[in-house]
Amino acid sequence: MPAVLAAPEPARSWAGTYVFEHSAGRTAGGSPIVVAYRLDLVPGRGTRDCLLRVEGFQTNETIVCKLRGDANSVSVDFHTYGDGRIVNAYGTKRYDVGAPLFSMERSGALVTRWQALTPDGVGAGTAMAAFQRQR
Repeated sequence: MPAVLAAPEPARSWAGTYVFEHSAGRTAGGSPIVVAYRLDLVPGRGTRDCLLRVEGFQTNETIVCKLRGDANSVSVDFHTYGDGRIVNAYGTKRYDVGAPLFSMERSGALVTRWQALTPDGVGAGTAMAAFQRQR
């Protein structure tokens, strides 16, 4: 019988704070549509590996996430909202527990591939330079 290998623990090299500011243009009235994403990664803390804050135009969410991957790429997966619930402030379930929100890959530059979570005007599956490591 073949041995079952456990999924590798995310590399400690991902630890830190990553930020991304997305501009989706302007409203009909001319107000800027800007949303800031702040991702704090602390690999090895189980279901609280990371915390994602999304704030800006009509947006104010905190997501507790789980990190999985290796030194080259990681997936940021939904665990709960900041209040411990799996529905948002409006009672809407947007993500299943364990659903990949996005992934990040080190391939020269840091590339983000959006999945269940997408910025306004960006489709799922889109890969782009988004998050930048702040510290």
